[in-house]
Amino acid sequence: MDLSQTIIPRSDQLNFEDVQSSNITAVIKSVRAGNKEQPVFIDLEGYEGRPYKPSKSMRRVLIGGWGNDGHAWVGKSLTLAGDASVRFGGVAVGGIKVKAMSDVEDNFSLMLTVSRGKRVEHRVEKLLVSQKVDPLQWFSDRAVNANLEQLDRGYERTSAALANDPEKAAKALEIYNLRKSELEGA
Repeated sequence: MDLSQTIIPRSDQLNFEDVQSSNITAVIKSVRAGNKEQPVFIDLEGYEGRPYKPSKSMRRVLIGGWGNDGHAWVGKSLTLAGDASVRFGGVAVGGIKVKAMSDVEDNFSLMLTVSRGKRVEHRVEKLLVSQKVDPLQWFSDRAVNANLEQLDRGYERTSAALANDPEKAAKALEIYNLRKSELEGA
C-alpha cells in the first residue's frame, strides 16, 4: 500500500514540506503576478495549481541567473531544495531555496541578507538538463503519484505528444488504465 499520497500538504502553493526530504526539479510553465505579500507566482510542470512563490531573496537569485524578464524564464528548469534554517519572525520555520538553475553560464553565488546586518553566501549550481524529454517516460514518472485529475491531464498531454507513435501511445494508454483502476479501487 503506497502511503505517499497521505502526506502531501494540502495547500495552494509549494511548501517546505514538499522539499524537506527530497528536491524538486521542474520546468517553468509560466511566471505571473501574485499579490502584495507574494508578488511572483511561478507555475511548474507537474505541480498544477500549486505554484512556487519565491521569497525576495530567491527572486534576487532568479534575477541574478536569468535576468529580470520573468516571461523569459518559461521553459527553463530549476531545482528547489528545503532549508530548515530559514527563519520567519525569529523562528526557524524552514523554507524553499533555489539550488540549481538551467541556462546559466556556470555555478554562481550571491550574498543574501538573512537578518538585519547579516548576509550569507547562497550558491547556485548550473543545472544540466537534457533537451529532449520522452513523453512516455514523463507520463510514466508522474502517473505513479498522480491523483485522478492529474492523471487525466497528464494522459491528455501525453497522447497528443505521441499522436505519431502508435506503439508508445498504446503503452501510455496501458499506464493510464492501470493507474486509473488503482485510483478508482482505492
